Amino acid sequence: MIQAWNKANTALLSSFFLFLISLYLHLHFPSTLWTDGMLMVSEAALVGGVADWFAVTALFRKPLGFPYHTAILPRRRDSFIQAIVVMVQKEFFSRRKIFRHIEKIHLIPMMEAFLHKRETEEQLTGTVLHFIRATFLRKKNKKAIAYLSARIKKLLLQEDPSELMYRFDVLSRSNAWDQKALARIAVLLAQEVSTEETRQSIRETLAELEREKIGDGFLSRLLEVINTVNLDEGTELIQRHTCNLLNELGRDHSPLQENALALLHDCLSDLRQDAELLQVVRDLQERLAQELPLDETLARLFHDLRKHFQMDLKREVDPIAEHMPAFYTHLQTIFHVEYQHMLTLVEERPELQKIITKVLYDLLARSALHAQTLVGVIVGNVLSRLTDEELNHLIYDKVEEDLLWIRINGSLVGGCIGFILFVCMSLFS
Repeated sequence: MIQAWNKANTALLSSFFLFLISLYLHLHFPSTLWTDGMLMVSEAALVGGVADWFAVTALFRKPLGFPYHTAILPRRRDSFIQAIVVMVQKEFFSRRKIFRHIEKIHLIPMMEAFLHKRETEEQLTGTVLHFIRATFLRKKNKKAIAYLSARIKKLLLQEDPSELMYRFDVLSRSNAWDQKALARIAVLLAQEVSTEETRQSIRETLAELEREKIGDGFLSRLLEVINTVNLDEGTELIQRHTCNLLNELGRDHSPLQENALALLHDCLSDLRQDAELLQVVRDLQERLAQELPLDETLARLFHDLRKHFQMDLKREVDPIAEHMPAFYTHLQTIFHVEYQHMLTLVEERPELQKIITKVLYDLLARSALHAQTLVGVIVGNVLSRLTDEELNHLIYDKVEEDLLWIRINGSLVGGCIGFILFVCMSLFS
């Protein structure tokens, strides 16, 4: 609905009140120059404001129910929509303008800027991986399995043990594995501490400590009688405080948990400098490279991927990334190197740039001509689905400020004309 009250309505109402005041003064002070002038100016301002209000309102609806040549936009909506469609097609998307703008486009710099974006590389890499999944994974290829097995062994052996431990530390931090593991351990320990068996064990330990300190004679029985040493209360207190401590340890980002994680990572950092541990890790790498059944595992993995490929297409999970993360990472590295090589060729080979430019210009011209018709159809369909009220909103919201000033200017211009007429009448009367 068009805005019910605005500054134009305020100006019109002000003109009306000014007219009433001028009329009152004119009736009480007849034949007075200033009252006559004020009445004529206010009368002309009111007439101008009402006339412009009527004209503006008649564009969208029937002012005061007046039926003749009003509600112009709803009544002529089909012609209006068709005019907009023609304007969009012929003025905004004319063949001459399309080709003139296409000729001004510097495609090579734009393409280079586009290709340098990380998102572009990721999209192209994803497309290549899709074709690999659709072809390579459906075939049994012993050579590929042997190659991948050799590459995995090589990658495993060339990793520095200290660097390997560092990556594990970084991965545990970035993926919050350390936090999750500590929280899980805390929950399990809290459950174990809360059991009756643990309670009984704590009580037995306290009782043993009591016997070691004061013996098992008269003094011990006396203290128990007067409730100076209450083993049950002590057991409950220890059990409760231990559970609270473990709950605090398992709570995310608690001070105790943060301190424990910092201590854990400090220990891992120190272990990276331990020569004996590094040698153990190195021996483990070599043993894994020699004894791991990579060929059999890869063959079975490929078989499972082929078996479930069709089902995986309906999922949002990449089967290669899910089941073969190392191979997936290696593929991404290869794609990144080749992608950078392609960028270098595009930037440094002028003959290649000419070929690419010609192809892109041809594609743009064909697409733009097709879009000329398509845009017109889309605009026509969108506007046709709008109700009369929605169409009024669409137009009114875009030109509201200008329409309001038309009405305000009507009052101002009317008042000025009234003043000029009054001056002329006064001079020639």
